[in-house]
Amino acid sequence: MNNRIIKVLLVDDDEDDYFLTREYFQDLINWKFDVTWCATFRDAEEKIRSNKYDLYLFDYLLGGNTGIDLIELTSQFEYEEPIILLTGKGDTKIAVEALRLGATDYLIKSELDAEKLERSIRYALERTSVLKALKHSERRYRRVFEESNDFLFISDLSGNIIDLNASGSVLTGYAEDELRSRNILDLIEDPQFTVLWNNIEEHSIHDHEVKLQTRDSDKKYCLFSATVEFDDNHPYIQGRLHDMTARKQSERERLFSEKMAVTDRLVRMLAHEVRNPLTNVNLSAEQLEMELVDEDQKFYTQIIKRNCTRINDLITQLLQPSTSADIELVDNSVHLVLRESIGAALDRVQLKRIQIVSQFAEEELVLPLDSVSLQMAFLNLITNAIEAMEEDRGILRITTKNQGDAILVIFSDNGSGISEEHMDRIFEPYFTGKNNGMGIGLSTTMSIIHAHHGRIDVQSEVGVGTTFTISFQVTK
Repeated sequence: MNNRIIKVLLVDDDEDDYFLTREYFQDLINWKFDVTWCATFRDAEEKIRSNKYDLYLFDYLLGGNTGIDLIELTSQFEYEEPIILLTGKGDTKIAVEALRLGATDYLIKSELDAEKLERSIRYALERTSVLKALKHSERRYRRVFEESNDFLFISDLSGNIIDLNASGSVLTGYAEDELRSRNILDLIEDPQFTVLWNNIEEHSIHDHEVKLQTRDSDKKYCLFSATVEFDDNHPYIQGRLHDMTARKQSERERLFSEKMAVTDRLVRMLAHEVRNPLTNVNLSAEQLEMELVDEDQKFYTQIIKRNCTRINDLITQLLQPSTSADIELVDNSVHLVLRESIGAALDRVQLKRIQIVSQFAEEELVLPLDSVSLQMAFLNLITNAIEAMEEDRGILRITTKNQGDAILVIFSDNGSGISEEHMDRIFEPYFTGKNNGMGIGLSTTMSIIHAHHGRIDVQSEVGVGTTFTISFQVTK
């Protein structure tokens, strides 16, 4: 403080009092002051608006106005500089009111001297410096709090949410006011979570993997962390939910892609090694058939030829997943492809008396796509849903949304669901839970979606149903 000049605005309509106060300032030899005097309220108002002073001293009596009016004026501009009110003797109520409105200190004019003035100035400047630092720190951490991509929240020990950042609404789909009336435990789907929460005062929760239930009944994979903090000996919970759904999905897709690449090479090698001798067997059977005279003996060559054809068809089906990348993307309507896919499955829908509910976005959703291969991917999901649902009771909802920079296509059924043990393997080529399935449909679907620069995610509960969500990135 002592190394810089402190600019002071002194507002006092009594010139004698001004000269006396200025002398007190001059007596403070360890300080450097630049004192500006204002004798009227209007003049003071103009000076205050300039906001170029480090310290304000306001006399209470200023003609038709008061120092309280000046304090209220400075509060309108949200100035942080300290204000000292000069009062007459016995004006304690006025001094208390001034402190309430934002004054840092008050001095009784009749008792004023250099020592009291210095003490008041030192206190006012130091207090203001601390408050500025606290406000700066609060603004900085509040900005971090508000701009974080993680769902940050504060709750009581029971889990009732008290405060949260904007990312909480983005992650959960609830408005901020709705979240403030909810309990964090109601949003978490984890049988062990309640036990962890009840022991949080002894053991903080750090990066515990949970499933978050959103407003749309979607489930998102998150890392949950929380600790107990204290404010004036009052405990509260400070927590964080980090969305790792995309990362988990990316890891799963990368693993599936690696498995598909290995399987593809293996199948191609086996197909080549099998088809060569298979061709020889088939040619030999045809040659033998031409040389045979007995029609009864030709019966056996025909069996050989039919089975050769069947083996060749099986090899073609096994190679099918590897052909989905060989597609040409052209701008087309997603809704058009969906309607064609539904039409292709209409016979199965009618035979099983399944209800399909289409909830398409109002606007036309256009993407670079290959209509033939994308129809195959959609048809695989529709077929799987039909097979998983009970006759006369099945409902398949097909929804499209334009969500930010992504187009979502959602297939949601009320079928038998997928068990937890199968969830991590359903997109693997040649893995199937069906008795007569080959395990090609979903792996082909994933390959096609990836070729369209999209992603596919699945959520399922046994006995409740399954939801496949496909998201396509939209290039602006």
